[in-house]
Amino acid sequence: MTRANMRKAAVGEQVAGAISADAEELIARPRLAEELPQSHEPSLAERYDWLEAMINHVPDYIYAKDLEGRFLFANKAIVLNNGLERVEDMVGLTDYDLHPSAAAESIAAIERRVMESGEPDLGFEERRLRGSGWLMMSRVPLRDKAGKVIGVVGASRDISARKRGESLMKAQAHLLKAVAKGVRLEPFLSDAANLLEEVIPGTAAAVLLHDEGAQELYIAAASPSAGAASISPVDILDHPAWTCLAISSGDGAQHGVLAIRGSTDHEASVWEFLTGVAQTIGIAIDRHYDAERITFLAEHDALTGLPNRTLLDRKLDGMLRRADKTSRKVAVVFLDVDNFKLVNDSLGHAAGDELLKIVARRISEEIGQDNLISRIGGDEFILALQQADEDFVSQLARIREAIARPLTLAGMDLQLTCSMGIACFAMHGKTATELFANADMAMYRVKENGRNGIQMFDPAMAENARRKLGRSEELRRAVERDEFVLHFQPQKDMNSGEIIGVEALVRWNHPTDGVIFPGDFIPLAEESGLIVPIGEAVLRKACGQAKEWQKQGLPPVKIGVNMSARQFQEHGMIRQVAAALAESGLEPRWLEIEVTESLLMRDVQGAIMKMHELNALGVSLAIDDFGTGYSSLSTLKRFPLSRLKIDRSFITDIPDDADDMAITSAIVSLARMLELDVIAEGVETEEQARFLSQAGCHAIQGYLFSRPIPAEEMTRVMRGRS
Repeated sequence: MTRANMRKAAVGEQVAGAISADAEELIARPRLAEELPQSHEPSLAERYDWLEAMINHVPDYIYAKDLEGRFLFANKAIVLNNGLERVEDMVGLTDYDLHPSAAAESIAAIERRVMESGEPDLGFEERRLRGSGWLMMSRVPLRDKAGKVIGVVGASRDISARKRGESLMKAQAHLLKAVAKGVRLEPFLSDAANLLEEVIPGTAAAVLLHDEGAQELYIAAASPSAGAASISPVDILDHPAWTCLAISSGDGAQHGVLAIRGSTDHEASVWEFLTGVAQTIGIAIDRHYDAERITFLAEHDALTGLPNRTLLDRKLDGMLRRADKTSRKVAVVFLDVDNFKLVNDSLGHAAGDELLKIVARRISEEIGQDNLISRIGGDEFILALQQADEDFVSQLARIREAIARPLTLAGMDLQLTCSMGIACFAMHGKTATELFANADMAMYRVKENGRNGIQMFDPAMAENARRKLGRSEELRRAVERDEFVLHFQPQKDMNSGEIIGVEALVRWNHPTDGVIFPGDFIPLAEESGLIVPIGEAVLRKACGQAKEWQKQGLPPVKIGVNMSARQFQEHGMIRQVAAALAESGLEPRWLEIEVTESLLMRDVQGAIMKMHELNALGVSLAIDDFGTGYSSLSTLKRFPLSRLKIDRSFITDIPDDADDMAITSAIVSLARMLELDVIAEGVETEEQARFLSQAGCHAIQGYLFSRPIPAEEMTRVMRGRS
């Protein structure tokens, strides 16, 4: 037997015979002899060869040492890691022969503790002896057959991949935490680039993002080793040493790329980590842009990009404080685009939005840098102007001219007008709230006067507004107290002289002001919405009075009731009419609902549907103030009408106005052609009555016959002519 084999046999016998129960989990004693035929008894050297072959196939590092720290055995993995070729080269050596003294002393100290205490040391992590990885090291006492400790057995597992994975996960968690906290974008990108260089040794990183025009890439951040100061984005993209990973946005577009310089043979987990970092950077950029957008929208109008009311209030407050100190003039202007709803309804909301952007741009171009413009909703804008060489009215005249420049929208040529109201600091108010309110009042005065104008606030407007507000409150109480009464104006057939109908006209019996006529409160009722309960009360009272006359034995006549646009458009209007008829017991044929021509033309199809529903109840319909609207003959014949009422404006100047006479004659002819009854309103003279009779209109209503009178007086008139 050679000396090497003799040494191997001796070591094998010592190790195999001395391994204790504690060490058996690391080096299993072979039991192959029990499975072999009885005729073959393996030698100790054979058993050692088997043991060595098995242990050499284990990737972990396994060794045994004596009490002096000399290697008794080492598997192939640890031999190669220490730069040796054969186990024989390692047997008899100590760690001091293989490693620096500090590392050797650390290893020896642990092993001495294990041998002296007889207790194992499990799960200890330390840097790999050669290289930069990590080992998980376990040591157990090496005992002889008698249980005496004669050395130490060690096993180490390479956990470098696990530690690297943990490092990558920690880095990813750090970036995600930063995103969740909403850090500023530039420091975040720099931290991300530096972090990549730290966790992946030998790597340089750079973040390349698109500029605002999304045309070119620029280096937004880079790690120190990237050399960002001396390299351009083009160099990075074209250089084979750099690998680029897409930084995607939430909408599927691309913010830019994450560029990595270094080895490209990283394991899959590293590339997965880098891809995740690129995605995290994309999320951070999205969040940054979203935060910027949210901050912008908090103080700006989303459609036009103009400051909203919040930003206007803040900036105007500062403007007014400076004006108060310097006595500089400031004007607040309310600007409203005229007939914007018509554009919106006819061309669509998309066209309406585009129109508002055009208006916003035109105003912005005219007001200059020192002034403010804000869109506060719909087609309303507020301007805050500071004193300049040009007076405020002249500035606004230029703005109005700019808005009025022709434009084409949705294939249609348009020319806009606007209404503007001005309130000046401190003449018309010392606070933003006062100036807003007064400029708004001035703007509505322009609307009332026909639009397309500029109006300076007048204190009388505030007084009118207060009076209007007080009147509105009185009107609300009047509805609650039922202060409305009806007067009735008879309608006469000139051929027979008989009363063929009456029109119910509402009056407000004010507790202190006396009887108030419709012209003084109906517009306010329309504006406040009180016209609906007032109209319902009028309808109920009119039906009740008509039935009362019938109960008194008077000949039945149709009673006409005016219905406002607001009341006619109510969803429950048909139910209101049916309820009034049922409550009074009046037959539907004796009720005539009067609606204006302009009301019907607002929504022709909807009006026709409701008119048919009223006809189905048995109620007849008349067009009041006919001739003042815009209905065509083709539209008019679609309405289920029973009568036309010629507006008093065409009667007043008869017989002096030839045009009015011609129009009136045409209306009478039209009514005959459509097989409709016709009645003329506002007849005050015999000449007017005579002309109407000759034109074929025999039914009249007006002061020539009777003024509107209370129910009691109307009863006497009807009795006298029955």
